[in-house]
Amino acid sequence: MPLQIKNFLENRDLKLLLLDFLMLLLLLVNLGLILFDWIFSSAVVQGYLQAWLPAFYAWYRHTIHLDFVRIDLLFVAVFVAELLFRWGVAAYSRTYHRWFFYPFIHWYDVLGCIPVGSFRFLRILRVITIVVRLQKLQLVDLTRTYLFEVFRKYYEVLVEEISDRVVVNVISGIQSEVREGNPLVERILSEVIIPRKGALVGWLSHRVRDISNHVHGAYHEDIQAYVDRRIAEAVAKNGEIRTIALVPLLGEPIAKSLENTIADIVYNVINGMIIDLASAGNQGVIDDVADVVIDTLLKADREGELETVAQQMVLQALELIKEQVQVQQWKVREARKD
Repeated sequence: MPLQIKNFLENRDLKLLLLDFLMLLLLLVNLGLILFDWIFSSAVVQGYLQAWLPAFYAWYRHTIHLDFVRIDLLFVAVFVAELLFRWGVAAYSRTYHRWFFYPFIHWYDVLGCIPVGSFRFLRILRVITIVVRLQKLQLVDLTRTYLFEVFRKYYEVLVEEISDRVVVNVISGIQSEVREGNPLVERILSEVIIPRKGALVGWLSHRVRDISNHVHGAYHEDIQAYVDRRIAEAVAKNGEIRTIALVPLLGEPIAKSLENTIADIVYNVINGMIIDLASAGNQGVIDDVADVVIDTLLKADREGELETVAQQMVLQALELIKEQVQVQQWKVREARKD
């Protein structure tokens, strides 16, 4: 547990911090003694110590083990005195809303002072709170320790595994409801899409204008060539124009002129339509058309085709999310480190 000496010396509550370190040391000694005495109570351990360390066995048994309660009471006396002191400091400095709140907030300190069986191990919570307080004050830096790295690694693995399973179960439940005909898709249409129809109409009309600008700027020559080719094919199949072309001298030029005139008219009409679509002056017309299109898509679902498609899309999207959630990210992070 690396100690930040500079932060320690600069702290204003130096006396309380020294008390924290002293209590931390006493708690560790006391908990170590409790743990060892609990192990010593085993007949197997006593037999082993009696055989291999008879002097230590005899000393510990007669000096500490048989008188363990009295020794523990000495620690308890120190803990109670420290508890009362901190309670007084908290009441004087009005740390809490009422003076009697302290023992309820620090219940683990109070119960840990009871020298009975399992209550003693509540003193571990006191150790944890002291260490956490020192960490918050930047007096110790647990993040640099090997134990903290191991704890954080397996804590993140545990949290990820549990949360992934919860999310997968929730998604599977939603998929089951959608398959069984739960009105989720209908609610999505009525409560999500339809209330935002205005935004969808604006987006669709804006996209139509963008597409029109792009088409006119990039493909007007291709459109003209396409119109010329299609008009030429239509003229070649038209009997009346072929008849005109058979007239001596003037027939062929007149037929060609008619073909070019028709091609120009058709191209100008198409080009004008594209320019009009891209014009801000026709925004209202485009909005009306887009509104009609969206209304038709939402209301003309005679055989439930739209609902079926929407249901399949929802199920597939949920399945993709579930597959992504099931990827064990902690394994991915480990692989990157390697």
